[in-house]
Amino acid sequence: MTRVRADRHGETMIVRLRGRLLARSMAILLAAAVAAMLLQAAFASNPDGALAPDFALKGTDGKNLRLSEYRSEVVALAFWASWCGKCREQLPELERLQQALGPQGLRVLSVSFDETHATAAGTAAAAGVSFPVLLDSSGEVGRLYDVGRLPLVVLVDRAGRVRAAETDRPAPDEEIRALLAE
Repeated sequence: MTRVRADRHGETMIVRLRGRLLARSMAILLAAAVAAMLLQAAFASNPDGALAPDFALKGTDGKNLRLSEYRSEVVALAFWASWCGKCREQLPELERLQQALGPQGLRVLSVSFDETHATAAGTAAAAGVSFPVLLDSSGEVGRLYDVGRLPLVVLVDRAGRVRAAETDRPAPDEEIRALLAE
């Protein structure tokens, strides 16, 4: 809102007044930013025992999958992209783990940051993976899990709690076996 008034010299000046709507909008934005920072800090400072953020993504097979559907199983949530060399190297290791430990309750779910299903599916097929490949081209799920480096494998226990987050390793074999034994 603007108001025109004359100063003591008779000159006209324009004074911008803050409207109530602007003040409320700023308060809402500030509150949302603080809440987001607190949630991110809580997840980063205590990942052990924190409930894994639930999400639903479409797989390269066209089916929608939700993380909470796997609540009774140990989940290795692998974040990757076709342009990441270490990620492409890790995919066959994750497939080996899925084949070896799947009967004991392991489910590997991979989340690709590629822009198209075709790119993600092609890379996964070349690596010979049979586990679901989910597409997160917008990066929304990546932000939920605070993915900063690729590859990242987040281990989720049978109760749906984040138990470990591993980067720069072929596959967290020992940690997965420990979670399956619980």
